[in-house]
Amino acid sequence: MGDLANTPCSGCNEKLVGEVIRVGESDHFHVDCFTCAKCKEPLASAGFFARGSSYYCSKDYHELFGTRCIVCSNFIEGEGFTVQGKSYHTQCFRCSQCEGNFNSGSRVLFDNGKPVCETCRNKSLAAARGGSTTCKGCNKEISGRSVVAMEFDWHIECFACNYCKYPLSGEYMVKDGKPYCEADYLNLFGQKCKICDKFIIGRVLQAGGVSYHNSCLRCQVCSKSFDEGQEIFTQDGIFWHTECEPYLEGFGESGSEYFDEEGEGSEPGPGLHSADVDDVDDRLDELRIDEN
Repeated sequence: MGDLANTPCSGCNEKLVGEVIRVGESDHFHVDCFTCAKCKEPLASAGFFARGSSYYCSKDYHELFGTRCIVCSNFIEGEGFTVQGKSYHTQCFRCSQCEGNFNSGSRVLFDNGKPVCETCRNKSLAAARGGSTTCKGCNKEISGRSVVAMEFDWHIECFACNYCKYPLSGEYMVKDGKPYCEADYLNLFGQKCKICDKFIIGRVLQAGGVSYHNSCLRCQVCSKSFDEGQEIFTQDGIFWHTECEPYLEGFGESGSEYFDEEGEGSEPGPGLHSADVDDVDDRLDELRIDEN
């Protein structure tokens, strides 16, 4: 830990004497001074969250800053989604019409702010469609073959990547209501995993402003990944499971830090969030070719 003779306690501002806990890069506390900023319960042997320069127990952090699922109203811990400004537990995110789950790679559409699966949306469009069809791209009448994508009909040549303008066939990705080919989408908006340096397609685990594949971030002790809703402890760039802490030796100082997954100063609550997605896993959409 180094020489702490001239380092004051971050809690009481008195000289550090006896057992000391280091939190983060520069905060040091007497064991009795390291308490929740709201309820003052000790944090030395419990998981905790950081918010700015303050530390909180899990209960108070969620009450003050946590995100509630729009469906069940419970706090979201671990994996969840924030879509169109609304947050969901993964298991609560269902089609509002048939109440079916969205499978991995399923496309998610919205009707009056409510999630709808592609099957239900196509049924609604088919019932409402009648007479001639207009192309979303050029606003001209469609005759012959057409593409049904993003809830609209297009001439095949009009449905193109918003960046490179090359016609899209079979697969595309959506950002702010505009289609992109996979290569341009990833180059313009993609996030790379800190560990494998590959683009992340699907769920993103963010730790201190750094993005990881959920499968790449693993416990220092047991080398296993972290399950949905599982607490992640971290210190000095090392991550571990709660139950693995007794076996952690030779890494950092005594005391452990419960990681604030969103990082200091960010607004959403803890958990995973998908940003600006039209697809629940931000995966590739598929086209359907219609004959008129």
